[in-house]
Amino acid sequence: MTAVRRTAERDEGGDTTMNAGLGIRIGSVTAVAALDTDPVTSVAKRSALDLRPGAAPSLAELWDRSTRHLISGFADRVGDPVELIDDDGRSHRAEDLYATATRALVAEASAGTESAPTVVVTHPTRWNAYTAGVLGEALDRAGLTDVTLVPESVATMRWLEVTRGPQADGLAVIYDLGASALDVTLMRTGSDAGVIGTGVHSQEFGGAQFDHAIMQYVLDTVSGSQSFEFDPFDPDTVGALVELRARCGEAKEQLSYDTSTSLTVDLPGLHTEVRLVRSELEELVRASLLGSIGTVRDAVTAAGLDVTDIDQVVLVGGSSAIPLVAELMSSELRAPVVAGPRPELTVAVGAAILGSDIADATAADNAAALAAVPTMAVASAAAAAPTPRPTPRPAPTPTAVDSDSGMSGRKKAGIVAGSVVALALLAGGGLSVGTALTSDNTAPAETNAETSISSTETPGTTATVADVGATTATTGENGAAATGSEGAPTTVVNSDGSVTQIDPVTGAPVAGAPAPAPAPAGNGAATVPTIPPANVPTVPNYQPPAVQVPQAPSVQVPSYQGPTIGDVGQGVGQGLGGVVGGVGDGLGGVVGGVGDGLGGALGGLTGR
Repeated sequence: MTAVRRTAERDEGGDTTMNAGLGIRIGSVTAVAALDTDPVTSVAKRSALDLRPGAAPSLAELWDRSTRHLISGFADRVGDPVELIDDDGRSHRAEDLYATATRALVAEASAGTESAPTVVVTHPTRWNAYTAGVLGEALDRAGLTDVTLVPESVATMRWLEVTRGPQADGLAVIYDLGASALDVTLMRTGSDAGVIGTGVHSQEFGGAQFDHAIMQYVLDTVSGSQSFEFDPFDPDTVGALVELRARCGEAKEQLSYDTSTSLTVDLPGLHTEVRLVRSELEELVRASLLGSIGTVRDAVTAAGLDVTDIDQVVLVGGSSAIPLVAELMSSELRAPVVAGPRPELTVAVGAAILGSDIADATAADNAAALAAVPTMAVASAAAAAPTPRPTPRPAPTPTAVDSDSGMSGRKKAGIVAGSVVALALLAGGGLSVGTALTSDNTAPAETNAETSISSTETPGTTATVADVGATTATTGENGAAATGSEGAPTTVVNSDGSVTQIDPVTGAPVAGAPAPAPAPAGNGAATVPTIPPANVPTVPNYQPPAVQVPQAPSVQVPSYQGPTIGDVGQGVGQGLGGVVGGVGDGLGGVVGGVGDGLGGALGGLTGR
């Protein structure tokens, strides 16, 4: 099997490292791992964990028949709230055992690799989102946080694409015949790829049934040639039968690739060899395989399709390696059959290819990010090329509430990010600090002079970062602010608010201009004239006229005197008395009439 998509990268020392994918599939009986190398490297174990105290958990070997300290059956019980109990009485959740088995497989399969592989774990396609989520959480608890979970059908179709090329639009049937069950999944291939329907999961077909049929055949063959007796309840006999069952399974696998094999029968009082040929095995399993094909037909019909719509059948699972499986599928379903040389590894190899795909995509993303670094650096330098802006004044010291000691990490990160953005804008010229940075200094002289007198620099304001040479301000002889240029009359603002034009040559006031006010005492600064307070006229209090609201006339409501309870009682008594009297009179009349009638009748009888 050649299917490998490996990515070579060079580390800092120049050595070449390989990023390969590692696929994991854990079944009810067998657990396999496949490493996407050339050729494919695989590991096969029993789905039974050895939880011996004092030792690291590990999976049992396929040939290991012992059961001491082994716990199995967890692959089919992921998400089951009922926990499993080991030999020491400890309880375990099935998903945690599944994750532990996965970690053991990853450690063994990746031992000796140059770099950690990208792991992809498969799960049955029939699982719902809850079961897959439970397994994902268990993998996280086991330390496998970078593992990718995919359905087995997805891994199978990825294997099909790599080994058989791009798939056209059509219908593919995944026939997964494992050790204990059969899974049938319908897949739409091509541009509209995906699962069709819910598929079928049946425990009526599987390799365990084949093993039992072979064991029964061997015992019948031995009993026909030799006479022996044994106690089926004897512990030694039970152990010998378990061993014989395992050997029958090995013979089945051997006959999948060879035409004949020998089987050792070792029971209490009996030791012999039995020869098996492939034709005998095929006759033993033919009826069961034909029944499984009927299950495939049922699945296709349930999906609203016809058997003639099937374009290909993909064989997956160790028991589907029997040559008769492909033969019956092709003849009964009239469709091409696709199978790998080792169908028990197909799902794991497909998952390994997916792992290599993920590694390739990750490497490509990293390479693209590294390639973009020089371009980003050039762009940053170009953005910083314009004329530097003045350095902004440092921010005020934060209070105790905003200090690092009382600030959460999230808030610190936000402040740091905001500072970086602000500095980037300053460097690129996108943020102006103060109005003086954009002033064109085109205002008239008098306006500039007034601005120079009235504005006062206050620490912490944007005025402190303005260019000093933005405006030209001079001080007159009397300490007043003056503006102008050499050769032109100088304008002086006196302390009383008047304006005097001074001849720059003679230093005297220009003819017709008022004389400058005497210089103020003190430090020579201009004195701002005192503005007398304005006399605001007093507004008399306004008293609105009182409004007399007429009183509404009172309405006398006549009181209603209803009958008293005594009157009502008296009337009810009188009424009841009349009724009772009338009833009494009626009854009296009736009784009287009856009496008269009886008297007459008796008289007549007596007379006779």
